Amino acid sequence: MEEKQGIKIGMPIIGGLIAAILGGVVWATVAAMTEYEVGLIAILVGVLCGYAVVLFSNKQIATVHKIIAIIFSLVGILLGKYLTVVYFTSELLTDASVLKLVFDGEMISAFIETIQEYFSEPTDLLFIGLAVLSAWQIPGRMAKTSMASEAPTSEQASNQASDQTPKA
Repeated sequence: MEEKQGIKIGMPIIGGLIAAILGGVVWATVAAMTEYEVGLIAILVGVLCGYAVVLFSNKQIATVHKIIAIIFSLVGILLGKYLTVVYFTSELLTDASVLKLVFDGEMISAFIETIQEYFSEPTDLLFIGLAVLSAWQIPGRMAKTSMASEAPTSEQASNQASDQTPKA
């Protein structure tokens, strides 16, 4: 799982997971502070996951890394929605703490049963789409940037070519 044809995915998965958790917590924190879900946070989650995957892959990007970034951006958005629901539920219940509710089986089941309600607005789908697009594009752009900065100049390329020419 770690390496397939020279492509490392273990560390990018860890980076994506960290970014998803961080993005989900930021999402819920902003929602708790403003009492409003800011859709732009979804894009931030996508960007954060894209950057994390790139950083944890040492800028050696393949299509699988873009897919990892997308998956974890969706995980981060889902986590953000869940933590937001948990926070507002804890506000309604006097005897429940946020931490207790996060790991409560009934809370998780209730969230899963009503998940379609949390993603039913057209704006939700728009921002999720933009998050996915960001998660897909960031690794590709950063890989092109790092390749461009590491690419030899035309003079260096011609010198390398002449050094490799067989001599009779």
